[in-house]
Amino acid sequence: MANIEVSEKHAEQLKSLASQDSRPLKEVADDAIGVYLSMRLNEPILTDAQISRLKTSLAQADRGDLVSQDQVESFFDDWEKEATTR
Repeated sequence: MANIEVSEKHAEQLKSLASQDSRPLKEVADDAIGVYLSMRLNEPILTDAQISRLKTSLAQADRGDLVSQDQVESFFDDWEKEATTR
């Protein structure tokens, strides 16, 4: 078992949750770390095409260019297709 130091704020929040749930602090902290690790380890990896589309879209937003609902839906349709080609 490793010892981990957390900020006072997070320690208080974990203690509060443990108290609310009538669970041991160690169990609540372990669950919180597990959720964080699961989230981080399962983050999607963006393809080069997706990164390029994001950069283009951010540049458009910076210029104030607006898109139609159809364009938004098309973007996400293409996004999903690109994600499945990895």
